[in-house]
Amino acid sequence: MTPQQTVEAFIGHWNACDIDAMLALCAQGIVYHNIPMEPVHGTAAMREMVAGFLADIASCDWQTHAIAANGNTVLTERTDAFNFKDGRRAAVRVMGTFEIDANGLIIGWRDYFDMAEFVREFAAE
Repeated sequence: MTPQQTVEAFIGHWNACDIDAMLALCAQGIVYHNIPMEPVHGTAAMREMVAGFLADIASCDWQTHAIAANGNTVLTERTDAFNFKDGRRAAVRVMGTFEIDANGLIIGWRDYFDMAEFVREFAAE
């Protein structure tokens, strides 16, 4: 797969809420950083974080508005939407940067978003 295809597959796995498939595209030493928060290091920590986040999520609907690749770096402009098990929906606008290693695995993933928008969207009603 090309770096762009790897990222597109990764996003597809998010939309399927398939943590195992997501992590299969990640290097063991991945650094996942939601820029307003602290980074997560390694697939074990990423699994724990993603599983906790998805615990109350019924489905994901990430829409990629633009994607660009330059070598092993892929940039995405997205809206990441989440449908909660209780019927609520949250959506956050995101700019993401993915770094792909020589083995075709995601070694770095940084998402940039507005924390105020995140808090507003994910607030329990």
